Amino acid sequence: MTIVTDHLNTLAPRQVRDVMAKVPTSVTVVAGQPELTGERAAMIVGSFVFVSLDPCLVGFFVSQKSTTWPQLNKATVLGISTLAATQRQFCRKLGKKEADRFDERFWTQGAFGAPLVAGAVASIECQIENVTAAGDHAFVLARVLGLNAGNTNDPLVFQNHEFTRLRPC
Repeated sequence: MTIVTDHLNTLAPRQVRDVMAKVPTSVTVVAGQPELTGERAAMIVGSFVFVSLDPCLVGFFVSQKSTTWPQLNKATVLGISTLAATQRQFCRKLGKKEADRFDERFWTQGAFGAPLVAGAVASIECQIENVTAAGDHAFVLARVLGLNAGNTNDPLVFQNHEFTRLRPC
């Protein structure tokens, strides 16, 4: 499928999604616990990126329509957890906002107090540095406070509209 456009035409969202689905992305959870409410909030992002070593920065994109982001944006520290391939069911549970998605057996607390997914392949605690509008999303730039390589399993990957895992070449 070839999609051609010029500056006067717009791309069809479904076509863009189908093309971008070919690009594998890690399945990452961003979680926090705003002090005002004391209630944990979490969202799945498919756009997590390492940004800089010095200072150590990471980033991710959130939809401008997100109802969870306004809660997370009030958290002092965010926990970012890249899920393991074995955590597909937990990911589905978290995405459906099921009542027991914050059951303590799925979570751990980081050294800086951020909620992290237990058994994740990588965990990062960070503080928001900047939020920049980016079309129908916002780019969140965050300073890393601490990180950990946890589970040695393959990461959970989303590609072609489904969960998968990395395979050696």
